[in-house]
Amino acid sequence: MDWCLYGEDKRREIDRDLKPEYLLDDLRRYQDVFGEEFGVKELLMLEDIRVKAMIAGALADMPEFLVDQIGKANNSSSFPSVTRAMERIADVVEEKWEEERE
Repeated sequence: MDWCLYGEDKRREIDRDLKPEYLLDDLRRYQDVFGEEFGVKELLMLEDIRVKAMIAGALADMPEFLVDQIGKANNSSSFPSVTRAMERIADVVEEKWEEERE
């Protein structure tokens, strides 16, 4: 999954789906299939299930997302590698140790 494709577009799509005019269209489509007894309560129950499924999907994708973000940070010129950072810390500790011994 290419995480670069997610972001503002996905947020707009989700926001659009929650606008009243879109919910009304969804309600009418469900009523065409299930009849007039299908109401707002049933639609909201379906929306609740859909949202929970989206959350579950996001949680399932979280490890892949984190690995992707770590890779991007590691490739960024403004983010030093962990190895170099650890080496710098070790150098400072060693310098301080030498100063204390003198």
